[in-house]
Amino acid sequence: MPGAPRHDSHAVPLPRQHYGYRGSMGDIALLGDGSLLMAYTAGGIAVRRSADRGATWGSEALLFPNPPGQGYYCHPSFLRLPDGQLLVSYIYNAGTTPYYGHNYYRRSADEGKTWSEQFIMTPTPGYSIMHNDKWTLLSTGRIIAPTEHKARWPAERDHEGYVCRVFYSDDNGYSWWMAKNDVDMEPHEAQEPECVELKDGRLLMTFRTYSGFVGFATSTDKGETWSKGELRQDLPLPSSGAVTIKRIPTTGDLLLIRATGSKARKRAPLTAMISQDEGQTWTHPRDIGPDPNNDYGYQSVDFLGDVAIISYHALDGLHVARIGVDWFYGK
Repeated sequence: MPGAPRHDSHAVPLPRQHYGYRGSMGDIALLGDGSLLMAYTAGGIAVRRSADRGATWGSEALLFPNPPGQGYYCHPSFLRLPDGQLLVSYIYNAGTTPYYGHNYYRRSADEGKTWSEQFIMTPTPGYSIMHNDKWTLLSTGRIIAPTEHKARWPAERDHEGYVCRVFYSDDNGYSWWMAKNDVDMEPHEAQEPECVELKDGRLLMTFRTYSGFVGFATSTDKGETWSKGELRQDLPLPSSGAVTIKRIPTTGDLLLIRATGSKARKRAPLTAMISQDEGQTWTHPRDIGPDPNNDYGYQSVDFLGDVAIISYHALDGLHVARIGVDWFYGK
């Protein structure tokens, strides 16, 4: 669909509620037969398939049911490896306080028909979780898994005491190592990080804060150490929703998506911006989710040629938008 402005599908209709389905959205994988596989949270990790590039979605199937007891799975992510295998990761949250949660992963060699047993991806004590669509595969083959880690107590207080902690793998996800330092913004929390590889080889991390602004940090050694974080006052984040950063394959520019509205506890509109100078400045604001009375977020972003496939939650369930890349530039 070259040049198409946008098309929105209501992929998972759910009863309309006061806030969006913030724990439900996951990620989308492109399969070898050209179909799309969308994973999300519904009694565990559920999936739906699309045979028409995201225009319509099939019926729900439960991929991994929640474990017995109080805990639950949420926020799945896909990653395609250079050898063709597909990884899926998801949060296990014990559903208790003090908080306890980690990410586990499985791999598939047959396009998601069967999956391996689960293995730990965040081997550290406490609470370290990676949200949906946050994995990054570097040009070297290294996998970057950025997490939020509960570094300070009391642990029962949400949105306090979080730092960004990065794990990485150099063997296609079989073993995981932890960066030598965290990104700590005390007195501000640093949550839900994501990384993108810059053209000069550095990594740029973006993350959510409750300061009212997006946080940035950088790494010059492929994620093993990180700079001190900074608050980008040119990128307001009034409602502190998830921040997404991706490189657009067809233009080489960076795409940033965040909620920009100021209504109390509502995350709307959902706004995209473009950087043509590797994150120094941001222009061309466009609203993907334009309704100021809605509640959007936990977006995932994939590209099929010159079309972006963007999933996100709203008040009435989960949506998938197909947006021509030109649209982000106001064309």
